[in-house]
Amino acid sequence: MRIRSRRLELHISQSELGAALGITFQQIQKYERGANRVAAARLVEIAAFLKTTMAALMGGDLSGDELKNSLVSEFVSSKDGIDLIEAWSRLESQQVRRSIISLTRSLAAEGR
Repeated sequence: MRIRSRRLELHISQSELGAALGITFQQIQKYERGANRVAAARLVEIAAFLKTTMAALMGGDLSGDELKNSLVSEFVSSKDGIDLIEAWSRLESQQVRRSIISLTRSLAAEGR
């Protein structure tokens, strides 16, 4: 994990990063030391704050497919993921589904 090196490049303290993510600086220390596993969803947040990619933080350890599988696995095991999948499965209109995908992509591009 290259969280520490990227954080230091940007002159950001562990406290600042933790505050931005809503966690303690001690948790950031654990992530940087490898004492705690960084969930894919949390890694997305860290990468966004540090203005980099997940792959860069991972040091290129994961291939594109492995990274995608990790994100999918993390998402489908979360409460929000399960709720969204259940709601999605009840949508019958392909047009509505495409509209939701388009809206989601737009919101993600804006960083909301």
